[in-house]
Amino acid sequence: MKRLICLAGAVIGAAGVSQVPEFSQQYAQRLGGAIDELSAVIARFDADAAASGLSRTEGLERYSGSPDAFLVDRGQSMEAVFTRHGQFVAQRRAFDTAAPLEKLPALTRYFDTDVGAAALEDYEPAIPVTAEGLAYAAIGLGLGYSVVWTIWTLIAAPFRRRREAPKVRAH
Repeated sequence: MKRLICLAGAVIGAAGVSQVPEFSQQYAQRLGGAIDELSAVIARFDADAAASGLSRTEGLERYSGSPDAFLVDRGQSMEAVFTRHGQFVAQRRAFDTAAPLEKLPALTRYFDTDVGAAALEDYEPAIPVTAEGLAYAAIGLGLGYSVVWTIWTLIAAPFRRRREAPKVRAH
């Protein structure tokens, strides 16, 4: 019975962990879309600044030096856009250069909750047919089996019958 339940845990673990590459791919697609959109916003800002004879830095300084609180806030919003764009580009670069089994650490190191939530909202599971997907499935298989085996063993330990030690007779 224990082995059957552990096998079920292994299959569930394999199915769950094997989804990492698919979620990573969908996250990367969302990340690429966010980079494209922020790049367009930045390009418009830079073009507007250039049309006024200003660099990006000078344009931001105009915002921050304004007596109008709205313009100061708008300048801070633009600075946040530049920062976020830089973070996304760095994450995408790290993600693209990561080896297949290094993608999960790269994903968790730079994970953006907004992009992740959007990817998860539209996420659709997929059967892993790539070497990477099968490797994650194998890891999940071993992990699922081990976790269920350990939990079962710990729960059953107080109920296990103890074997009596053989009595030694003195001659």
